[in-house]
Order: sequence, then structure tokens, then C-alpha cells
Amino acid sequence: MKIIKCRDLGFNCDFMATGSAVEADGVKQKMMDHIIEKHLPEKEMSDEDIEDIASRIEILLSRGCGCGAL
Repeated sequence: MKIIKCRDLGFNCDFMATGSAVEADGVKQKMMDHIIEKHLPEKEMSDEDIEDIASRIEILLSRGCGCGAL
């Protein structure tokens, strides 16, 4: 099971994207869609900020359980 929380990425938000280990790309996409829809307008993030977040998601999902707790 792969889990990524908005809070793992520094947002004050309870959203979580989940999926099986083979769905890791889908989990990343769910989180990116949420961030772009909900947080991009409020934080005025640049393209570089979005790329940094995508990189952090990849790192968190590649860890043992994918929950961001490791």
C-alpha cells in the first residue's frame, strides 16, 4: 500500500492519496492533481516549486511502506 499525505509535503491539509504498490504512479498523479487544484492558487507556486514537490513525492513513495513516516 502506498500512502502520501499533503502534510508530508508541508501543506496544512488532511488530503491523502492511496493505492497499491503497483499503482504508485497513480498515487503520485492523484496527489499532484490535488496540489495543482487546491494549493497552487493559494501558494502562488512556480514551475520549479511544482517540480520540487513531484520529486519529494517520488522519494516518499519509494521508501519502505510509502507512507512518508520513514
